Amino acid sequence: MFVNWVRNLFLIITVLLLVTVSQAVLAEAVESTEPKTAKRIVLVIGEGNDFAGCEKLGSVAGQSEESDNEKPYPQRLIIARTNLQKAAADLGADTVHVLNSNTTRFEVPGVIKQIIFSGEAYACE
Repeated sequence: MFVNWVRNLFLIITVLLLVTVSQAVLAEAVESTEPKTAKRIVLVIGEGNDFAGCEKLGSVAGQSEESDNEKPYPQRLIIARTNLQKAAADLGADTVHVLNSNTTRFEVPGVIKQIIFSGEAYACE
């Protein structure tokens, strides 16, 4: 019983450490990839959203590049998201309804690590 308690305590400490480290990596990645003066683009994920009063501007996509494959998952995710927001900004949009993504937390050796988001851009202001 004591061994199980120690094992569970070790597991909890490990998870807390991983969460703390991943937050630091994610914060650093956000600071390095976010443009400082860019217009904020809202990402809406999921079905059943009401875009009444918004003008649909077109389809947009954003992806990480093959050269980003060696970067950590959170950084590739942020790169793809930032590229999606840039594509929406190029159309003059302030909102993107994200319809598809290939995001997963698991990496399979030999499978492409590129992250892709796609959706519809709207002007809702």
